[in-house]
This record gives sequence, structure tokens and C-alpha cells, in this order.
Amino acid sequence: MPLSLFLATLGSEPQVVTLALQLLAQKGVEIAEARVIHTAPRSPAIARALADLEGAFKTPPLSRYHLSFELLASPEGLPLSDITTAQEAEATFRAIFGLVRHLKQQGATIHFCVAGGRKIMALYGLAVAQLLFDGRDGLYLLVSEPDFLAERRMLLQPGDPVRLLPVPFIPWTSDAALLADILRYENPLDALRRGGELQRQMERQRKAVFCEHVLTRAEEEVVALLVREGLTNEEIGERLGRSAKTVANQLSSAYAKLADYMAWYDRRVDRHALIAWLHDYYAA
Repeated sequence: MPLSLFLATLGSEPQVVTLALQLLAQKGVEIAEARVIHTAPRSPAIARALADLEGAFKTPPLSRYHLSFELLASPEGLPLSDITTAQEAEATFRAIFGLVRHLKQQGATIHFCVAGGRKIMALYGLAVAQLLFDGRDGLYLLVSEPDFLAERRMLLQPGDPVRLLPVPFIPWTSDAALLADILRYENPLDALRRGGELQRQMERQRKAVFCEHVLTRAEEEVVALLVREGLTNEEIGERLGRSAKTVANQLSSAYAKLADYMAWYDRRVDRHALIAWLHDYYAA
């Protein structure tokens, strides 16, 4: 059975991790393991947070979960004490990407709370989720009153003013084969570039299907002249030996087919929309 795993970024407030995990459990999410991403414990605040977490997971209800720590490090293996430079930021991105990539290659379902630690950890967590997550995975923030967090209480009690909010994100693909292609890349920047290439290929294929199979041959001839040269209906008619009315009817049919093809039911599809959508296809 695939692993269902809780992943969390950690700063100086360990209760962010424990509260998020308990709130997930209240939602009926089954978690087998908890992994905590953190910087090197060279500051007293981080060292204390790590120690508090270790203690909390030794007693119920958290002792049911296996706890492990993921130290942020550079590609050379040097631990990151903080994230304040461009080099440290890139190393953080690589580390989070590498961890999630490894887990997804194992078939894990990931519930990722990015409420702890530096804000840049949350931003890179979102970027990695968009690249590697599928429909089973979730991304979350923890929202509470400042006074509540200041209590540093690790366990939930009824009525506590704290909520776990899902973070909306758009996975770049729902196609398992394309996601597997992205998972081949160890460097997140290479994965981003590959993702862009695949998106452009998919978009061009989608436009080719529309022009070559959805439109009739007569409609495609009219559309091609409109998009390539921006001709009027009269000019297109003269070029093709058709009346302007016939051209208008064929374009109207193309607009309706595009709206249906792209599910653009709430927007106007006219010659401007058609040109904008197909410009790069006919320019290639």
C-alpha cells in the first residue's frame, strides 16, 4: 500500500508541526510517518524546537507516528544555518525538490504543511507542489491567533482557535506519464525547463487537433488566412473564391467550435480570441 506521509517545514515554533498533524487526523487523513524539514540547529530557537518535537512524539497521541528530520543542506552536503542569500535559497529549493521527488518516486501521498520556518520555504514548497504533486497530495497553512501560538502548546484541545487551511495550487499536469518524465530530473531548474517544454508541446498538439480534426477543411482555410494575415471577410472571400457571407458563416462556426473545444462557455469567442489563441500555431 502506498505510503501516506506528513511533511512540514520547521522554524522556531514546533507546535505548528504537531497541531497541523493533529488537525489532519481530525479530517480523517491517515498518516504513517511525519518528516520535518529544518535548518541546522545552530541557533538556540531551532535546537529547542527540534528537542521539543522529539519529546512530543514520544508520548500519545503523537507517538503513533514515526518522526524523522530532514536537514536542509547545500548540494555539497553543507548544512544550512539560515536562508538569507541567493545561494542558500537555491540550495533550499533543491533540497525540498529532492526530498519530494524521492517520496513521489516511491509512490507516496504527501500532505505538506508549509506554515513553519522562513517564508521562502513556503514559496519553494508551493513551487515543488505545482511541479510534482498529483491529485492525491495536499498543501496546507496553519492559521491561529498570535496569543494561541505563544502558548507553545503541542496538543490540541477542544475549541482551540487554530485551523488548517488547504493552499490552492494548480499542478502543471495530471498525466502520470508526463509527471514521470519530470521526476527523472534531479535539478528543479531542469525540471522546470522540461515542464515548460512539455507544456508547449501539449499546447501545440491541442491546437493541431483543433485545426486539423475539429474544423472542416473549408473552415481551416478561412481561419488560417485570418490568423496569418489578419484579412477581412471580404479579402478572405476574394482569396478563396467565396462570398463574404460564406466566410462569415464559416468563422462563426469556428468560433463556436473553439468555445466548445476549450470549454470557454463564460467568455466571448470572436476573431480576436481566435487570432490570439492560434497565432503561435500558424506562425511556426
